[in-house]
Amino acid sequence: MSMGHIRERLDAVLHRRREHLPAVDAEIDRWRGVLRRVTELGEATAAVRLAAEQDPVHAVLDSLDTAVMRRAAQDCLDALATVRGRVSRGTVNLGVSGRARNGKSTVLQSLSGLDDRQIPSGRGQPVTAVRSRIYHSATDRGARLTMHTETSFIDEVIAPYHAELGILPTPRGVPEFAGYRYPRVADGASGPDQPRLAPILARLREAQEALGSYRQHLTGEARTVDLADIREWVAYPDAEAEPVRRPYLAVRDAAITCPFPLEDVTALGLVDMPGLGELVPQAEAHHLDGLRNDVDFVMVVKRPTDTNAMWAEEDARALQLIGSVCTVADMRDFTLVLVNTGDCLPENIKALDDDLRERLNGPDAERGYWVILADGADRDTVREQVLQPVLEHLASALPRMDEAVFADAVEVCRDRRRRIEAELAAWSAALRTVAVPTSTEQTIARAEELREEVAASVQAWVDTLRVRAEDDYEDTEFLERVGEVHQHVRAWVLSGFGEGAEAWRERALKRFRVDRASLPFASAELNRVRVEMARRFSAVDDLLMRRRDEYWAGLAAALGPRLPLVVDDAAGFAARGRPQDLLPALARALREAPDPCPELAGTLDFALDVRLDFRTRVLPRLRRALGVLLPEPDDPSRETGPTSLLAVPRTEEGAELLLERVTQLARQAAYDAQSVLAHEPETAAQALFAYGEQFEDAFVRSQSSQAEFRRLVDGFQDRMWPGGDRGPQAASAQVRSLRRLVTELRELITGTDTRAVATGGNGR
Repeated sequence: MSMGHIRERLDAVLHRRREHLPAVDAEIDRWRGVLRRVTELGEATAAVRLAAEQDPVHAVLDSLDTAVMRRAAQDCLDALATVRGRVSRGTVNLGVSGRARNGKSTVLQSLSGLDDRQIPSGRGQPVTAVRSRIYHSATDRGARLTMHTETSFIDEVIAPYHAELGILPTPRGVPEFAGYRYPRVADGASGPDQPRLAPILARLREAQEALGSYRQHLTGEARTVDLADIREWVAYPDAEAEPVRRPYLAVRDAAITCPFPLEDVTALGLVDMPGLGELVPQAEAHHLDGLRNDVDFVMVVKRPTDTNAMWAEEDARALQLIGSVCTVADMRDFTLVLVNTGDCLPENIKALDDDLRERLNGPDAERGYWVILADGADRDTVREQVLQPVLEHLASALPRMDEAVFADAVEVCRDRRRRIEAELAAWSAALRTVAVPTSTEQTIARAEELREEVAASVQAWVDTLRVRAEDDYEDTEFLERVGEVHQHVRAWVLSGFGEGAEAWRERALKRFRVDRASLPFASAELNRVRVEMARRFSAVDDLLMRRRDEYWAGLAAALGPRLPLVVDDAAGFAARGRPQDLLPALARALREAPDPCPELAGTLDFALDVRLDFRTRVLPRLRRALGVLLPEPDDPSRETGPTSLLAVPRTEEGAELLLERVTQLARQAAYDAQSVLAHEPETAAQALFAYGEQFEDAFVRSQSSQAEFRRLVDGFQDRMWPGGDRGPQAASAQVRSLRRLVTELRELITGTDTRAVATGGNGR
C-alpha cells in the first residue's frame, strides 16, 4: 500500500474520531454532574447526621454511604477521559520507549529528521530527561515548553524522590527544598537497597545543587524555544559540563514541531518517553500516563549488544506496563518490539531474535508480539521497514482499536450506572422510612412554639407589673423625688417666693398705691405663685418618663429572643442601650411584612401609646390641689376662694398681712400637691399593669393571633431560626433535601446515554 493511500485512510480515521468529540464531551459533562450531585448528597447526609444527633433519622442514615456512587462516577469519567484523549487528538501518535542506551533517541531522529541538538543521543549515561512530543509540520519549526510551577515541581519531581528514599518530611516549597539537609547516603541504603537507593539520592542532590540554574523558570508559563536551543531543556547535561545546568527540571511538557523527512505523510506525532530503568522514582507511572493519554501505538526499542542480547526482566516489565493500559485492544495491534541492529554483531542480533521468537512469543507466532529488525540510525530503513508497515497496520487497526476503546467505555458506564441505580434504590427505600414534617407542618409547629414562648415570657413580665400595682408597693425613688420637690417649693415660698420678704412687701406696697387697691396685686400674685408651683412640681416628669421607658424596655425583653429578629437591626437596638426603640420598628415590620400581621402590629401600637407624662397623668389632679390659689372661684355664685382674705389695708402692715396670707395659701397648696404626687406611683403602676394585661391578652389570644403568628413564621423563620443546622426542624428540611438530591440523581442517571459515544452522537 502506497504512503499516499495510507495517509488517506489515516486521515479518514482522524476525521471519524473528531465526529465523536461532541458526544463524548456531553457525556463527560453529564457524569461530572452526577459526581457533583453525589458529592452534594454526601455533604447533605453529613449535615443531616449532625442536625439529627440522637434522632432516629441518624440511625437510618448510618446505613447509607455515597462512596460506591462516587467511585462509580469517577470510573466513568476515567473511561471517558481515555476516549476523549483518543478522539480529541488531531494526529496519529507513535510512542517510542525502551530501556536507556538501546537507541530510542536514534530511532526518533530517523523518524523526525532532528539530530543530536534536538533529540540528544550518546554513549554512557541516559540523555532523555523530559517526555517530548514531536509533531510533523511542513511550515512550523520550534518548541513550546510548559514549565512547572513551584508547587507542581515539588509535588511531581521532588516528592517522589522523598517517597522512594523514605526521607521525611517532604519539603513544603522550593525555599525549604533549597535548604534541605540531605544525607550523603540514604537512610537504610547501606544494606541490600544501597545499589538502588544511592543513585536516586545522588539524583536528588544534583537537583538541589543545580537549583539556581532553573528556579527562575518555575512559573507555570509556556515559552517558545528555537530548536537550536532545545537540548538543555529536554536532556541531561554532558558529564563534562561545568557548571552543571539542569533547566530540564523546570519543564513539565515539551511539544516540538518540525517537517519530518517523509513524503505524503499523515498528521503524525512522535512521543519521546524517557527510558525505563533510569532510576527515576515513578518513571513508570509517568510512562503509563503517556501510554494511556498520548499514543496510538508503541515501539519498544531493544538493542542487542554483548550485554543486552537476551530478553531481560526489565524488558518484560516494559511490555507488561504497555499491556496494562491496552487491555481492550490486541497487544499486536498496539505494540511493536523494534530490534535496533545498528552496529550490533550478527550473533547478538540472532540471539535476541531467537530469544524473542522462542521464549517471548512461543510457538504461536501469529498471536505473539510483532517484532521488526532494523538499523535505527538508517533513516531509509526506518522509514521503509518500520514506519510504513506501522502506518499501514494502523490504517486497518485503529478503527477496531477505537471501537474497542469506545465499547469498553460504554460497558464501564453501563455497569456503573447500574451500580448507582441500585444504590439510589437503597437510598430511596431508606429515606421513605423517615417520617419528617412537611414545610407547612413545620411552620405551624414553629408558630405554636413562638406563640408559647412569647406568652410565657410576656406573662412573666405582666406578673412583675402586678406586683408593683399592689397596695403595699412603694416606689422609693419617686417618693424621694416628690419630697425633694416639695421641700424646694416650700423653701421658695418661705423665702418670699424667691425674692425675699422685704422685697415682696415693697413691691406689694408700690402696687397698692398705683391701683389704690390691694386685690389686683393679690390676684396677680396668686396667679403667679400657682403657675410657678405647677411648673416646679413638674420636676417629677423625668421619673414618669423613665417608668414609661422601663415599661417599654420590659415589654421588648418579654417578647423573647426570636420575635425581635424580624427587625433588620434588632441587635443594634440593644447595643445602643435603648431596646425599647425596637417596638416601633417591630410594629412597622409586622405591618409591612410580605403577609402583613395587622392585629399584632396594632397591639404593639397600643403598647406604644402609654400616657405616663406629668401633663397627662398628674397635672389635672395637681391643678385641683392648687385650686386654693385661685383669687376667686370660677363660679361666682359659690362662696369659695381666698378673695375675702386678700383685701388688706394699703399700708406696710397690710403688705405684711398679705404676704402672710399668700404664704399660708401657698404652703397649703404645696402640701396638697405633695399628697397628690405621693399617690402617683400606685396609680401609675396600676395603669401600667392594665396596659400590660391588655397587651398580653390581645397579642396572644385575639381572634387573629394564631393565624398571624403562622404568617409571621412563614415569612421570617429564616431570621428567627438563623443557621437552622441543628435540631428536628433542620433535620426535616435536610431530609427533604436528600430526597430531592436522590430524585435529581436518578433523573440525571436516566439521561446518560453512553451509546452515543460509540456512534458519534447518534445513539440509535
